Amino acid sequence: MQAVELERIEAILGADVPADWLSQLRRDLPGRVITVCDASDMTEGQPYREYPGFALYLVDNATHCWQLTQDVEAATGLVVAKRREVRAP
Repeated sequence: MQAVELERIEAILGADVPADWLSQLRRDLPGRVITVCDASDMTEGQPYREYPGFALYLVDNATHCWQLTQDVEAATGLVVAKRREVRAP
């Protein structure tokens, strides 16, 4: 993963997340695999970075099986784990 890609992710997920955040990520990171899931589905590994509404995991799929990584240079894709909004009663 390149530094400019990480900067784009930061710009999109970091603050004032746009409604079309996923479309923007896919547009700005062509060729990268982007998987979205609920944050409660990620029971293994540590996020690479955390944002108010998301946890970002880096994925290395250089071998046949995907694995989470903290190695930016080995990362070939992302898992964006979306946190549920907590609403006041």
